[in-house]
Amino acid sequence: MGRADALFILPCLLSFSHAMRAPEDRPNVVMFFVDDLGYGDLGFTGHPTTNTPNFDKLAYNGKILTSWYSGCPVCSGSRAALMTGRQYVRTGVPGVFSPTVATGLPLNETTVAQQMKKAGYQTAMMGKWHLGQRSMFLPGARGFDRYLGIPYSDDMGEARATPCGNTTDEVEAARKGSEDMWDSYREAGFLLEEDAIQGDHQDPAGSFLPLVHQHNGKTEVVEQPLDFTTLAPKYKDFVVEFIEDAQHDPFFLYMPFSHVHTTASNQPEKQYASCDFKNTSKRGMFGDALAEADWIAGSVIDTLERLGLSKNTLVLFSSDNGPWMMQGKSGGSPGIHYGRSAGYWNVGKGSTWEGGVREPAFAYWPGMIKPSTRSAEVVSSLDLLPTLSKLAQVELPSVVYDGRDMSDVLLDKGQSKHEFLWLYAQSGGAPPTACRYGPWKAHWRTAPGLGGCFGIEGCGVKTYDPPLLFNIEEDPSEAYPLTTNGEQPQDPEIKAVLAALTAARKKEISSMVFGKLTTPPDGPGEGPNKYGVCCDRAQGCDCNGKPSVVSLQD
Repeated sequence: MGRADALFILPCLLSFSHAMRAPEDRPNVVMFFVDDLGYGDLGFTGHPTTNTPNFDKLAYNGKILTSWYSGCPVCSGSRAALMTGRQYVRTGVPGVFSPTVATGLPLNETTVAQQMKKAGYQTAMMGKWHLGQRSMFLPGARGFDRYLGIPYSDDMGEARATPCGNTTDEVEAARKGSEDMWDSYREAGFLLEEDAIQGDHQDPAGSFLPLVHQHNGKTEVVEQPLDFTTLAPKYKDFVVEFIEDAQHDPFFLYMPFSHVHTTASNQPEKQYASCDFKNTSKRGMFGDALAEADWIAGSVIDTLERLGLSKNTLVLFSSDNGPWMMQGKSGGSPGIHYGRSAGYWNVGKGSTWEGGVREPAFAYWPGMIKPSTRSAEVVSSLDLLPTLSKLAQVELPSVVYDGRDMSDVLLDKGQSKHEFLWLYAQSGGAPPTACRYGPWKAHWRTAPGLGGCFGIEGCGVKTYDPPLLFNIEEDPSEAYPLTTNGEQPQDPEIKAVLAALTAARKKEISSMVFGKLTTPPDGPGEGPNKYGVCCDRAQGCDCNGKPSVVSLQD
């Protein structure tokens, strides 16, 4: 056989290798996870001016999951739940880590990526991590072969934005102290006590956002402060390259977008987008940012189709928590889940009203998931690890899991395995504040979303006995309570529901073991106020985009 013939046959054999693996045999998995995206922010959930054609197409050609719940109403806690399948309070992770914290997701916790590696998967992550930024906590040490992203929220430090075309709309990053957000996190109890001090950015690494790349045991600070104008193209190129490189093996691609979380105040409207998307949306800068995230997702789907991988790939989509409503137009929309009986408008991120924890979601898998279908079965971010473990044919570690295998819901083979889905919204050993139980939603405690309500009367923490109860299937906006605080109901059905909830909550409280974080020993160059990601401490962590390469510590 000549060399030309061999070169012709090789791509045919490689293409045939995709077909040799049945779709259900260790399928590839892509997880889209958009930051601070509300239930009402997508085209497929009814927003009239959002431009999300790729997300909408996937949703309509797959199964829309209308009852997907976050594992926590704020950032780090929700990601701990997603990555481990365990309530974030069980792991010890607080609601939010600062960018200079000395600890992170405990090293004895198994992540989704580590599970998938056991089954021979290649793994990569793009975007926001937010489970610790020290080397032993970063994605490269937690099961991911590759990583490109911002290791925490994109408002936890300033960034640049180079101008587009002939404009002069350059945004510079300046060193500054903490913003009001730290007060909001402290007041809501989402920060570790020791981390609240770090939140004041005594470490200069907390002043400027880094763009971090990890591969082959090396950690590179690509830019610090990073450039928001060029971030999305870098993200797109990274995920496309990974799929091309991993196409002949099963792979897991986790894409927790940095979009559409608001930025530090130096960015216009606290949002960002590249030149191709700036000022293109009828929805303003938030719409520009969301359209850009949709474009990155479209590039992933185009690559899967070009390589013949679509039928071997499960695509999942959701958000980490509800919209940060205190941020106004820049913070997204809860849609129908707006807590009408709350008495205040801020029912999004940081609260366990539906607007804070019920997320837009879908599953797409050609040939395996029926197109144009919907499910109201209760599922959760907690379910990702158990579900992917089942699909990857790998046993779960011997620990308590709060998540459940939701593959039956996805594949039309069964119902939700959650009888009681507990919703926690406080750290420090506090009991669950709310619960989803079949068609019912109960609140023992309510509070406004992050930032409060500017002194509106009645906007504060409120407790209930009996719990505030809703039929959430009939009343998704939580407008019509079925109980009154301080009065025992007379309706037999409601009494039976409350009895079941009370007994189950007592069991949950008595069995929950709250995790505790430990701080690993200092590595080279680390110490008090020296735990943040820094391109060069000699330059005050301000390298204006100049790369800095360091070895990833074991």
